[in-house]
Amino acid sequence: MLLKTVRAGRIDPARPITHRFKLEDVAGAYDTFSRAADTHALKVINEVS
Repeated sequence: MLLKTVRAGRIDPARPITHRFKLEDVAGAYDTFSRAADTHALKVINEVS
């Protein structure tokens, strides 16, 4: 259902991204997401430069 909603253009999947990390900081990304209540992380991604 969610994928259909994204494909239909009703939800922008990039909007809920709250934290971005470089690929080499994957440990920081996991740490941030594991403490989501404290860090207010909703969607954490690792980007390839």
